[in-house]
Amino acid sequence: MELLVVISITAFLLSIMVPAMRKARSQAKSVLCASNLKQIGIAFQMYLDDNNRNVFPLVHYGSNAAGEFGRFWYFGFEPAWTWSEPEGSRVLDRKLAKLYPYIRQYDSVEICPAFPYHRDNYKPKYTTKWMTYGINSILSRDLRIPGAKIINFETRIRLTNRAVLFADSAIVNYWQSPASPTNPMFEEWHYISPEGEASVHFRHSDKANILYCDGHAAKSGPEPDSFDNMLPELKIGRLPADVKFE
Repeated sequence: MELLVVISITAFLLSIMVPAMRKARSQAKSVLCASNLKQIGIAFQMYLDDNNRNVFPLVHYGSNAAGEFGRFWYFGFEPAWTWSEPEGSRVLDRKLAKLYPYIRQYDSVEICPAFPYHRDNYKPKYTTKWMTYGINSILSRDLRIPGAKIINFETRIRLTNRAVLFADSAIVNYWQSPASPTNPMFEEWHYISPEGEASVHFRHSDKANILYCDGHAAKSGPEPDSFDNMLPELKIGRLPADVKFE
Protein backbone atom coordinates (compact mmCIF):
# COMPACT_ATOMS: atom_id res chain seq x y z
CA MET A 1 0.00 0.00 0.00
CA GLU A 2 2.80 2.39 0.96
CA LEU A 3 4.59 1.57 -2.28
CA LEU A 4 1.47 2.46 -4.27
CA VAL A 5 1.25 5.78 -2.45
CA VAL A 6 4.91 6.56 -3.21
CA ILE A 7 4.41 5.64 -6.86
CA SER A 8 1.30 7.82 -7.06
CA ILE A 9 3.07 10.80 -5.50
CA THR A 10 6.08 10.34 -7.79
CA ALA A 11 3.85 10.17 -10.86
CA PHE A 12 2.01 13.31 -9.74
CA LEU A 13 5.26 15.21 -9.18
CA LEU A 14 6.58 14.14 -12.58
CA SER A 15 3.37 15.31 -14.25
CA ILE A 16 4.05 18.75 -12.79
CA MET A 17 7.80 18.86 -13.25
CA VAL A 18 8.18 17.52 -16.80
CA PRO A 19 6.19 20.32 -18.52
CA ALA A 20 8.00 22.90 -16.39
CA MET A 21 11.38 21.41 -17.33
CA ARG A 22 10.43 21.43 -21.01
CA LYS A 23 9.39 25.07 -20.77
CA ALA A 24 12.62 25.98 -18.97
CA ARG A 25 14.69 24.15 -21.60
CA SER A 26 12.82 25.94 -24.38
CA GLN A 27 13.37 29.31 -22.72
CA ALA A 28 17.07 28.55 -22.28
CA LYS A 29 17.40 27.79 -25.99
CA SER A 30 15.66 31.05 -26.84
CA VAL A 31 18.03 33.00 -24.59
CA LEU A 32 21.07 31.31 -26.15
CA CYS A 33 19.68 32.05 -29.61
CA ALA A 34 19.33 35.75 -28.76
CA SER A 35 22.91 35.72 -27.45
CA ASN A 36 24.07 34.17 -30.73
CA LEU A 37 22.38 36.93 -32.68
CA LYS A 38 23.99 39.64 -30.56
CA GLN A 39 27.43 38.14 -31.18
CA ILE A 40 26.69 38.04 -34.90
CA GLY A 41 25.64 41.68 -34.66
CA ILE A 42 28.94 42.68 -33.04
CA ALA A 43 30.88 40.78 -35.71
CA PHE A 44 28.77 42.45 -38.42
CA GLN A 45 29.62 45.93 -37.11
CA MET A 46 33.32 45.01 -37.01
CA TYR A 47 33.07 43.89 -40.64
CA LEU A 48 31.42 47.21 -41.58
CA ASP A 49 34.17 49.17 -39.83
CA ASP A 50 36.79 47.29 -41.86
CA ASN A 51 34.94 47.74 -45.17
CA ASN A 52 33.89 51.41 -45.30
CA ARG A 53 30.46 50.50 -43.85
CA ASN A 54 29.64 48.42 -46.94
CA VAL A 55 27.63 45.23 -46.41
CA PHE A 56 29.02 41.96 -47.74
CA PRO A 57 27.10 40.48 -50.71
CA LEU A 58 24.77 37.55 -50.27
CA VAL A 59 26.78 35.63 -52.89
CA HIS A 60 29.24 36.24 -55.70
CA TYR A 61 31.42 34.16 -57.97
CA GLY A 62 35.18 33.96 -57.49
CA SER A 63 38.19 31.79 -56.69
CA ASN A 64 39.68 30.86 -53.34
CA ALA A 65 43.38 30.97 -52.41
CA ALA A 66 43.89 27.54 -54.01
CA GLY A 67 42.49 28.78 -57.31
CA GLU A 68 39.21 26.86 -57.04
CA PHE A 69 36.29 28.62 -58.72
CA GLY A 70 32.98 28.68 -56.93
CA ARG A 71 30.32 30.62 -55.07
CA PHE A 72 31.30 32.85 -52.18
CA TRP A 73 28.18 32.85 -50.02
CA TYR A 74 28.42 35.15 -47.03
CA PHE A 75 28.37 32.03 -44.83
CA GLY A 76 31.11 30.12 -46.69
CA PHE A 77 32.67 29.08 -49.98
CA GLU A 78 31.06 26.42 -52.19
CA PRO A 79 33.55 25.20 -54.84
CA ALA A 80 32.17 24.56 -58.31
CA TRP A 81 33.28 20.92 -58.34
CA THR A 82 30.75 20.15 -55.60
CA TRP A 83 27.75 21.66 -57.42
CA SER A 84 27.05 18.36 -59.19
CA GLU A 85 26.78 16.54 -55.87
CA PRO A 86 23.28 15.78 -54.54
CA GLU A 87 21.77 18.06 -51.92
CA GLY A 88 23.16 17.09 -48.53
CA SER A 89 26.52 16.01 -49.97
CA ARG A 90 27.93 19.35 -51.06
CA VAL A 91 31.07 20.82 -49.51
CA LEU A 92 31.10 24.21 -47.78
CA ASP A 93 34.28 25.91 -46.52
CA ARG A 94 32.90 27.89 -43.59
CA LYS A 95 36.29 29.40 -42.80
CA LEU A 96 35.69 31.68 -45.78
CA ALA A 97 32.46 33.04 -44.31
CA LYS A 98 32.48 36.85 -44.24
CA LEU A 99 32.13 36.99 -40.45
CA TYR A 100 34.48 34.11 -39.66
CA PRO A 101 37.47 36.34 -38.78
CA TYR A 102 35.37 38.23 -36.22
CA ILE A 103 33.77 35.35 -34.29
CA ARG A 104 35.95 33.19 -32.04
CA GLN A 105 33.45 30.30 -31.95
CA TYR A 106 32.04 30.50 -35.46
CA ASP A 107 31.05 26.84 -35.42
CA SER A 108 28.41 27.53 -32.79
CA VAL A 109 26.95 31.02 -32.86
CA GLU A 110 25.46 30.75 -36.34
CA ILE A 111 23.36 27.74 -35.28
CA CYS A 112 20.22 28.18 -33.18
CA PRO A 113 19.92 25.43 -30.51
CA ALA A 114 16.19 25.19 -31.19
CA PHE A 115 16.50 24.40 -34.89
CA PRO A 116 14.82 20.97 -35.31
CA TYR A 117 17.51 19.06 -37.19
CA HIS A 118 16.13 15.82 -35.73
CA ARG A 119 12.90 15.87 -37.72
CA ASP A 120 12.47 13.33 -40.52
CA ASN A 121 11.52 16.04 -43.02
CA TYR A 122 14.69 18.09 -42.46
CA LYS A 123 16.58 18.47 -45.74
CA PRO A 124 20.36 19.04 -45.46
CA LYS A 125 22.16 21.01 -48.16
CA TYR A 126 25.80 20.56 -47.18
CA THR A 127 27.78 17.98 -45.25
CA THR A 128 27.64 20.33 -42.27
CA LYS A 129 25.16 22.57 -40.50
CA TRP A 130 25.57 26.02 -41.95
CA MET A 131 23.19 28.89 -41.01
CA THR A 132 19.90 29.12 -39.12
CA TYR A 133 19.73 32.93 -39.20
CA GLY A 134 18.76 34.81 -42.35
CA ILE A 135 20.09 38.24 -43.25
CA ASN A 136 17.94 41.12 -44.49
CA SER A 137 17.93 40.72 -48.28
CA ILE A 138 17.63 44.48 -48.75
CA LEU A 139 21.14 44.85 -47.32
CA SER A 140 22.97 41.79 -48.64
CA ARG A 141 22.59 41.54 -52.40
CA ASP A 142 23.06 38.68 -54.83
CA LEU A 143 25.81 39.92 -57.14
CA ARG A 144 25.04 37.22 -59.68
CA ILE A 145 22.00 39.32 -60.66
CA PRO A 146 22.83 41.85 -63.39
CA GLY A 147 22.96 45.37 -61.98
CA ALA A 148 23.13 44.29 -58.34
CA LYS A 149 25.48 46.42 -56.24
CA ILE A 150 27.09 46.39 -52.82
CA ILE A 151 24.92 48.23 -50.28
CA ASN A 152 26.28 50.88 -47.93
CA PHE A 153 24.75 50.35 -44.50
CA GLU A 154 24.68 54.02 -43.48
CA THR A 155 22.95 55.29 -46.61
CA ARG A 156 20.34 52.50 -46.75
CA ILE A 157 19.10 52.04 -43.17
CA ARG A 158 16.95 54.83 -41.76
CA LEU A 159 15.52 53.39 -38.52
CA THR A 160 18.23 51.20 -37.01
CA ASN A 161 16.11 50.35 -33.95
CA ARG A 162 13.22 49.04 -36.10
CA ALA A 163 14.98 47.55 -39.11
CA VAL A 164 15.82 43.84 -39.03
CA LEU A 165 19.39 42.69 -39.66
CA PHE A 166 19.16 38.93 -38.97
CA ALA A 167 16.29 36.71 -37.81
CA ASP A 168 15.53 33.06 -37.10
CA SER A 169 15.08 31.52 -40.53
CA ALA A 170 14.18 28.36 -42.43
CA ILE A 171 12.32 27.56 -45.62
CA VAL A 172 10.05 24.85 -46.97
CA ASN A 173 11.67 23.21 -49.99
CA TYR A 174 9.55 21.41 -52.60
CA TRP A 175 11.69 21.85 -55.72
CA GLN A 176 14.98 20.01 -55.00
CA SER A 177 15.27 16.26 -54.58
CA PRO A 178 14.53 14.52 -52.28
CA ALA A 179 11.95 17.24 -51.60
CA SER A 180 9.01 17.59 -53.98
CA PRO A 181 5.49 19.10 -54.03
CA THR A 182 4.20 15.82 -52.60
CA ASN A 183 7.12 15.51 -50.15
CA PRO A 184 7.86 19.02 -48.82
CA MET A 185 10.89 19.29 -46.57
CA PHE A 186 12.42 22.15 -44.60
CA GLU A 187 15.98 23.40 -44.51
CA GLU A 188 18.27 26.09 -43.17
CA TRP A 189 17.97 29.39 -45.01
CA HIS A 190 20.24 32.38 -45.43
CA TYR A 191 18.06 35.44 -46.00
CA ILE A 192 14.70 36.97 -45.17
CA SER A 193 12.87 39.43 -47.39
CA PRO A 194 10.04 41.95 -46.94
CA GLU A 195 7.90 40.06 -49.40
CA GLY A 196 7.74 36.74 -51.18
CA GLU A 197 8.32 33.33 -49.64
CA ALA A 198 7.84 32.53 -45.99
CA SER A 199 11.36 32.28 -44.54
CA VAL A 200 11.18 33.40 -40.90
CA HIS A 201 11.10 30.51 -38.44
CA PHE A 202 8.91 31.16 -35.39
CA ARG A 203 10.50 28.31 -33.47
CA HIS A 204 10.50 29.81 -29.99
CA SER A 205 6.94 29.22 -28.75
CA ASP A 206 5.48 30.84 -31.87
CA LYS A 207 8.01 33.68 -31.74
CA ALA A 208 11.13 34.43 -33.76
CA ASN A 209 14.26 36.07 -32.40
CA ILE A 210 15.27 39.15 -34.35
CA LEU A 211 18.52 41.10 -34.37
CA TYR A 212 17.87 44.74 -35.24
CA CYS A 213 20.31 47.02 -37.00
CA ASP A 214 21.11 48.93 -33.81
CA GLY A 215 22.36 45.69 -32.20
CA HIS A 216 19.49 44.81 -29.88
CA ALA A 217 17.63 41.51 -30.06
CA ALA A 218 13.92 40.97 -29.45
CA LYS A 219 11.14 38.52 -30.23
CA SER A 220 8.35 38.92 -32.75
CA GLY A 221 5.24 36.97 -33.64
CA PRO A 222 4.33 36.25 -37.28
CA GLU A 223 2.26 38.15 -39.77
CA PRO A 224 -1.22 36.62 -39.40
CA ASP A 225 -1.95 33.65 -41.67
CA SER A 226 1.56 33.69 -43.14
CA PHE A 227 2.74 30.18 -42.21
CA ASP A 228 3.73 28.06 -45.18
CA ASN A 229 0.72 25.79 -45.65
CA MET A 230 2.83 22.88 -46.90
CA LEU A 231 4.32 22.36 -43.43
CA PRO A 232 2.28 24.64 -41.15
CA GLU A 233 3.34 22.79 -38.00
CA LEU A 234 6.91 24.11 -38.45
CA LYS A 235 5.65 27.70 -38.19
CA ILE A 236 7.69 29.16 -41.03
CA GLY A 237 6.14 32.46 -42.06
CA ARG A 238 6.73 36.19 -42.52
CA LEU A 239 7.42 39.07 -40.15
CA PRO A 240 4.62 41.55 -39.36
CA ALA A 241 4.50 44.99 -40.95
CA ASP A 242 5.86 46.76 -37.86
CA VAL A 243 9.24 45.11 -38.42
CA LYS A 244 10.98 47.18 -41.06
CA PHE A 245 13.64 46.19 -43.58
CA GLU A 246 15.21 49.61 -44.18
